[in-house]
Amino acid sequence: MKKIHITISGKVQGVGFRYWLYQKSNERNVYGWVKNKINGDVEAVLIGNYKDVDEILELCKKGPLSSQVTNIKTQNHSQEQFKKSFYILGENKKIISEIN
Repeated sequence: MKKIHITISGKVQGVGFRYWLYQKSNERNVYGWVKNKINGDVEAVLIGNYKDVDEILELCKKGPLSSQVTNIKTQNHSQEQFKKSFYILGENKKIISEIN
């Protein structure tokens, strides 16, 4: 099981990046969460088998068509996520959408 925390920079807000990542994660049975940051970045945690997480990470380098990714920072993620779902988080970590 691979667990990574990523921060994606560039033109990644207001372009559907969170919903795109939500869809790509669902297609590959990867769970975790994604949210917008105040500074304009998108932050996410991806948890799943190595191949699927690596595929999503590669897809994030381009993002949805309307985005322009300039940088992705990755680090290992150690916190447990007990529910195998993917969340889109809004302000105050309120769940906007969830895949079970």
